[in-house]
Amino acid sequence: MIRPSSWTLLVGGVALLGLVAGTSSTLSGWTAGAVVNATDTAAVGTLSVTHAYGATTCAGGPRTATVACGPTLTPGAGAPASSNDAITNTSGRAITQSLTAASCAPVRHANTQQASDPMLPRSTVAFQQTDPWGTTSATALSGSAYASDIVGTNGSGLLGLLSNSYSIGVWFKAADGQGGGLISLDASLSDAASATGNPMVWLDSAGHVSFSANGTLGLNITGASAAAYTSGWHLAVLTVDTTGVITLTKTVKLYVDGALVASGSGLTLLTSTTGYWHLGWADFTGLTAPTSAYFHGALSGAFVNRSTALGAAAVSSLSSAATATAYRTTVTGLSGTASLWMLDDDGVTTYAGLLPGAMANPCSQVNVSLTFTNPAATVVATSLTNLVAPGNNPRTIAAPAAGQAQGLTMSTTRGASYSTDITGLRLYVPLAFTYGTSPATGWTMTMQWSGDPGDVFLA
Repeated sequence: MIRPSSWTLLVGGVALLGLVAGTSSTLSGWTAGAVVNATDTAAVGTLSVTHAYGATTCAGGPRTATVACGPTLTPGAGAPASSNDAITNTSGRAITQSLTAASCAPVRHANTQQASDPMLPRSTVAFQQTDPWGTTSATALSGSAYASDIVGTNGSGLLGLLSNSYSIGVWFKAADGQGGGLISLDASLSDAASATGNPMVWLDSAGHVSFSANGTLGLNITGASAAAYTSGWHLAVLTVDTTGVITLTKTVKLYVDGALVASGSGLTLLTSTTGYWHLGWADFTGLTAPTSAYFHGALSGAFVNRSTALGAAAVSSLSSAATATAYRTTVTGLSGTASLWMLDDDGVTTYAGLLPGAMANPCSQVNVSLTFTNPAATVVATSLTNLVAPGNNPRTIAAPAAGQAQGLTMSTTRGASYSTDITGLRLYVPLAFTYGTSPATGWTMTMQWSGDPGDVFLA
């Protein structure tokens, strides 16, 4: 602080120097200034908020800058669906509230061989489950859950089978006796049944591993294991050895845990095999289906080898791999391996590439609305694409008064452009509510729903 007497003395001294030097004594060339003593700001109360949704409560504060909340705040079923949340202001003072939706994209299972061809999981899926090696390279499926790839397999190109020799395989662990598809090539991008999967491997209702591959005159080459595999982890591998020029002979072998358990052979024509790879579902059109077309249980380490009918020794080396890493190394080291989905994904990593056909931009095909009460506020029905647009984040929402609870209903519907090809896709949208004091100070707290594989909108 400068005392008034000191200020006077300083000004007088400067003026005197001006006179001595012979310069003007006017102040016209001086810059004006001001000295301000700011008033201290005091506030009473903490900054704390509680969200209660489903059977979950997430509380933030006091003295907390960031709170990680989970599980999902979003509706737990595919559109149309809704969820409810009670937001309580436990701060003891007025607060502000804003909502941020950071991004939207479908969750993926990575393809270690072809990044552009991931599996997209759908519906009720649990990630990073215990795998055959005691680590977490498995995904668990229940209800109508499955996964499908996005690059169509046809008679040419890297993923094409044509009438070549090839092999497919997957580890499985059944959770019940309903059976279901394990790995198959099906005509649909989703789970729309239209034609028999070709090839396909599945578990029947008694636990036998079965297979089907196409032959001539609409006759499929089929077979099944004599033993049942109703518990524990097992590796199923189907090999198809094709020989000939125009009329081809197919020799099909089914291995479980490295042992040959069934085989068959037949004639086939030089025709293309087309479709999309599926895990956990198969198209049983024309076949005797198990109780469920959807597999209930866990899967791991699915692969497609586009050019080689693996021999018994190679299959044995896969089933005897000591670790997930060793299995991955063995599969990728086999000549002709086109795809490997280890299924070790975290459930929140998304696919940012282009999706085919009617699946393009699935976030634009699902609408969401948010209705707040006490006080009232509304985010009118808008697509997830629009919800996460940069110009819409963050959104200021009227906050509950001190000691009051505000209701939130989050609802989803199918947009006008909705395609059934996207049904069940897991659209990951990280959400965050940020709270501040009112009047505003430097105090803020953010409650985040991100990093949790349950925090998705199901298409």
